[in-house]
Amino acid sequence: MKMKMTSCTGIVLAILTSGCEAVLPEHDPAMAWVDVAGRAGYSLSARRLDGVKTSDARYFQLSPGRHQLELRLGYERKGSASGSQWRHCRVEFDYAGFAAGQRYSVYAVATGFTVRVWLRDQSGERVLESRSVRCGSQY
Repeated sequence: MKMKMTSCTGIVLAILTSGCEAVLPEHDPAMAWVDVAGRAGYSLSARRLDGVKTSDARYFQLSPGRHQLELRLGYERKGSASGSQWRHCRVEFDYAGFAAGQRYSVYAVATGFTVRVWLRDQSGERVLESRSVRCGSQY
């Protein structure tokens, strides 16, 4: 009976903790940090830093200077003849001004087929608009 209770407790614990995300690492003050988080109606994930696949889709932590960021944006496009559709897009930034100790964020707006994405500094100011955004099923 005791073994059965221990097994059940382990299963319940695994189910309860399986939905938790891993804790973000501490922000290294010698590096720049880019928060990558979606908001209602949008999904946003970090994909590549300088052409190398990222290990965590929630952020970029990078050395000061120039870097190329690639992200994946998903959003619901409403109002088509077939109803709402979920679209996926590839977003790229090439920015030379990343500074040590600074936090940045990515902000996206999408309406129909028009997608605009900005890199913002820690005060919320736009520092860069992404290059052309490519959307399609391959992203």
